[in-house]
Parts: sequence; structure tokens; C-alpha cells
Amino acid sequence: MITLEIPIKPYLKKYLTKKYGEVHHVKKNSLLGGIIIDILDKQYRKQSIDVDRKSCYKVSVPATIVKEVGFDISFLKLKKLAEKIYTIFYNDLETYIKLSIENDLKFHNEKHDSINKQNRLKAIAQFLDFYDITEEELKLDSVYRTIDRRLKSDK
Repeated sequence: MITLEIPIKPYLKKYLTKKYGEVHHVKKNSLLGGIIIDILDKQYRKQSIDVDRKSCYKVSVPATIVKEVGFDISFLKLKKLAEKIYTIFYNDLETYIKLSIENDLKFHNEKHDSINKQNRLKAIAQFLDFYDITEEELKLDSVYRTIDRRLKSDK
């Protein structure tokens, strides 16, 4: 078994850690595992890439996959993998927003001591809170604008 480190943004690391654990054990039937298996190769590269180890997510690749498919990922493919993880994050967020609004979820508004219907902004805040993503790591209004653009582009 080998362990690879994927350099990603800190909020994406938190997302993956909550979703898969501290280390994701690559399997063919998991979404992240399937993507990683598709980009593994057997070519060894002695790369001196300076990455922040604190914002790397670890994946362990079992010996059977190493033997069949490979053991290394090029830096270019690592960057594309980070982009795919970003896309998966926003897809999950969109799904949460849609489900929470369509299922008429309600939340308690402490400021006005009232019960309110779920809205997009509150759903985003709940999603980020669930994954322990702070405002310093990812701004709520920035996520809102990104979601708004993504939803408008789907039409």
C-alpha cells in the first residue's frame, strides 16, 4: 500500500476529511477512488514540488491497484484532481440546497425568535458549518455568488 498526498485548499481538505476520514482508502467503487485510479500511472517522477503539507489530503492506494494500475500521479493531473474535488464539493452543496429547500425545511431565527423557511443562504451556511469550514477559509457571500452563477449556467 502506498500513500499519496493531494494538494488542495484547506476547506476542501476539511470537506474530504469529514466525508472520507483522515485518509481515504482508494476503492474502485468510491467516487474519489475511481477518479484517482483513472489518473494513476506507473511512471516514476522525481519531482521537487513545494506544497503545504497542512493542506494535503492523503489517500492510500492498495497494493493490488498499485500493481495493476500504478503508483504515481503527475503534478498536472494532481491539479486537475483538485479541480474535480472542487466540482464535487459544489455539486454536493447544490444537492443539499435543492433538497433542503424542496423539502420545506425550516430553521429557528434566533434574532427574531421565529421559525423561517429554508433559503439558499441559510442552506449554504448549514453546509459549511457541517464540514467545519470557517468564514476565513471560505466566505459565505463568495460561495453564494458561485452557486448563483452555477445555477444560472445550468438553465
